[in-house]
Amino acid sequence: MGYVLIGLSAIASKGVDAAAIGLTGASMQMFTHGTITGLMFLTVGMIYDRTHTRYIPDLGGLSKRIPIIGVAFLIAGLASLGLPGTSGFAAEILVFLGAFPVWAWPTALAVFGVVITAGYILWMAQRTLFGHMDDRWAKLTDASRVELIPIVMLVVAILVFGIYPAFLTDLFKMGIEPIVAAVNSSPEILSR
Repeated sequence: MGYVLIGLSAIASKGVDAAAIGLTGASMQMFTHGTITGLMFLTVGMIYDRTHTRYIPDLGGLSKRIPIIGVAFLIAGLASLGLPGTSGFAAEILVFLGAFPVWAWPTALAVFGVVITAGYILWMAQRTLFGHMDDRWAKLTDASRVELIPIVMLVVAILVFGIYPAFLTDLFKMGIEPIVAAVNSSPEILSR
C-alpha cells in the first residue's frame, strides 16, 4: 500500500493534472490490490488445502497437477509485480506519473520496489509451480467448479481493468476532481 501513499502525496502538486493522476492511481491501486491479493490468498489457500504445507522447498511442479490454480496463482503474482496488461500495471503507472513531478527521487526509489517485487514473486512461483514434482502430490485435484467461480471473477477483473483501465479511472475521477479543485483553490489546506 506504499504506492497509495505516493499517489496521495501528488495532491501537494501545484499542477491539477499531476494531483488528479496521482489520486486516481492511488484509488485504482486500492481497488486492484484487493483483487490481486484476493486471488493470491485464494490460490495459496487452495494449494494449502490440498498439500497441508506452506513450506516452499516441499512444493514444486504443482502446475502439473493443478494447472488452473497454478495459472491463477501466476496471474496474481504477475499482476502484483505490475506486468503490463494487468490492473497492477495500470494502477502503478498512474501513481508514478502523478507523483514524479512532485517527488522525483522518492518515486524513482519506489519504481525500484517493482524490481524487488518481481524478484520475490518469480522466485516463489518458480519453486512452487515449476520444476520437479514430489510423488506425494500425484493425487492432487485441481479447482472444482465451485472454486472456479471466484478464480474466474478475479482473473477477469485483473485482466479487464489492466487492458482497459478507463472503466475504473473514469469512475474515480468523478470523485477526485472536486477534491483536487478544492485543495487547489485553498492552498492553506496543505500547510496545516
